Parts: sequence; structure tokens; C-alpha cells
Amino acid sequence: MRLMTTVIPMSNNTFPSLRAPIRIGTSLSIACWNKAIAAVRAVAFWAAIALPIAYVPAAYGAMGFENAWSALALIAVHAACAVIGHEHNAPSRVRP
Repeated sequence: MRLMTTVIPMSNNTFPSLRAPIRIGTSLSIACWNKAIAAVRAVAFWAAIALPIAYVPAAYGAMGFENAWSALALIAVHAACAVIGHEHNAPSRVRP
């Protein structure tokens, strides 16, 4: 006596489940990248606010600002922080 076996073709539903970890990894990677960019922008924003305090010692040659190159480096770092941090948006707190 011969047994009949039924062959069920594989559905395409199994393939997306195999790709799900890739999608999760990609979305997690994008989320981490966006958080890192936001953190760099926030640090640059606040550094651009705080760096003008260092102009006073630089003007008097104190704290290692003996030559003009260090003062120019301070101005360049301040300008770079202003450019990088200009798109920083502090999160607004929404009260229910």
C-alpha cells in the first residue's frame, strides 16, 4: 500500500520573517546614528555659548594663550561649534 503525501509549497511569508532582524538592525542603527548626531549638535551648541568666556583670558595672554595662533584657534573652534550646533533643538517638555 502506498501512502499519499501532500506537498505544500512554501509560502513567501517565511522570507520577510527572515529579513525582520535586518530591518530591526537597520532601524536601530539609524536611531542610534540620529541620537549621536543630536548629541554632537547639542555639545557644539553649548560649547559655542560657553567659548566666549575664554576670550577674556586669551585677550590678556593668560592660561596658555601667549601667541596669536592659539587665539586664532580659539576663534576657529568657536566658529566650528557655532556652525555645527546651529541646528540644535532642545526637546520641549509637553505637560499633559
